[in-house]
Amino acid sequence: MTETHVHVGDVVVARVAAERARRVPGVVALRADLTQALLGLAGSVLHRDRSAGALPTDGVHAQVHGTQADVTITLATRLGHNCRDLAQQVQVAVAEEVRAYTGLETVVRVVVADVLLD
Repeated sequence: MTETHVHVGDVVVARVAAERARRVPGVVALRADLTQALLGLAGSVLHRDRSAGALPTDGVHAQVHGTQADVTITLATRLGHNCRDLAQQVQVAVAEEVRAYTGLETVVRVVVADVLLD
């Protein structure tokens, strides 16, 4: 019998998490965290092309450690959504999606970084 080892990369987990988080009602946008913002600034100084705008994984940081994925999502919502409820909905939805897609146990942290007033 052959044993197969599959490694799921950080970027795969981040893309799955970002796509699912954006579909949760109340999530207006994903926001780049400080690290992503600094990397984007460095990229613009080094003339890396980001003309297409935000990257698909902006607002999501993912790390895979063996059979577990740690995901942090930074998001914006609108006034009127309960931040705690929204964070819990995002945690559950993203953890389920990443687990279904990759087979990894997933810990999701959510940072509500902005509340839009309009």
